[in-house]
Amino acid sequence: MDIRQKLTHYRRTASVGVSAFLMLFFAAAFQVSGQIMPSLDPKIPPYQRVSDLTGALSVAGSETMKPLTEAWSAKLRQLYPRLTIKVESKGSETGLAALLEGKVQIAAMSRRMTQQEVVEFKREFGYEPTEVPVAVDALAVFVHKDNPIQGLSLAEVDAVFSKERRRGLEYPVNVWGDVMLLEEEWAEAPIHLYGRNGNSGTASFFREHVLNGADLKKNMTVGVGSASVVIELMRDRFGIGFSSIGYRTSEIRPVPLASVQGGRYVTPTFETAMDGSYPLRRNLYLYINRPPKVAPPGPLSEFVKFALSQRGQKIVLDQGYYPLPTMELNRLTMMWTTLVSVRTASAEEPAKPRD
Repeated sequence: MDIRQKLTHYRRTASVGVSAFLMLFFAAAFQVSGQIMPSLDPKIPPYQRVSDLTGALSVAGSETMKPLTEAWSAKLRQLYPRLTIKVESKGSETGLAALLEGKVQIAAMSRRMTQQEVVEFKREFGYEPTEVPVAVDALAVFVHKDNPIQGLSLAEVDAVFSKERRRGLEYPVNVWGDVMLLEEEWAEAPIHLYGRNGNSGTASFFREHVLNGADLKKNMTVGVGSASVVIELMRDRFGIGFSSIGYRTSEIRPVPLASVQGGRYVTPTFETAMDGSYPLRRNLYLYINRPPKVAPPGPLSEFVKFALSQRGQKIVLDQGYYPLPTMELNRLTMMWTTLVSVRTASAEEPAKPRD
């Protein structure tokens, strides 16, 4: 099935099984994306299987992280057949709300919790959540592969997606000719915007780090997830949208970005994400409800250990994201192992919000 046939099938099945289709589509599409991925460092700690593991775990949150949380869960269920893991991926904000309500043990988030959110969590439970970064991502600004744009500054991206232009660009941007000298077909072509909804940590990160907190333009087409945003861009030669680099395909390309007007354009790659030259690098996080001085229950403990291990980070790489630096993984693994070794009363259930 070629790209056009896939899109036709997507439109026909849009009312039934959209999420399942999108995940199957991207599992195939990413294989032909042409992205050169780094090799996995053999010094990353291996996963050590425990003798037996039973119980249940609930994870909710980031749609961007869905390929990771579902793959980690599937591998753990293979290792431990009596283990039950429930994963819901309806957005970082939804996952955080579930964590605050005591409904899940882990919130997967594609952005860092704000200080206000940490304060709210502490007010509910009496202690702060445990933060564990598990992967590196580059938030990409994607266009169709035929788009001739050479690069954009963050100020131009801001003007493309927001009327407020808080980064100081002096003119509005509505057609492609507003950001670069282009041939006639492109110069007068209106820019079509695609992005994520308000429950998305990706949208929150984009608004904070690109728009300086401004609202997105109302004419932006809001996708049900990162995959749907990218599929729309594959159909629309004049479109532009933002999504995780993990959703890249051969039919679209990330726009090189410059931090300042007139600065050097930087393409999102493993190297530029790691050295900080790409301006929209971010970590992907697990936030955990774990009372202090209480050992986390087995399912929760092994989920985190697996995500930080050689096998877990291989999944990160296979899904198109970037593994954490080895030194950081070693530090996090040691920290988590120390927490797990705490000997105290059973903590099989997360603490409930205080009255």
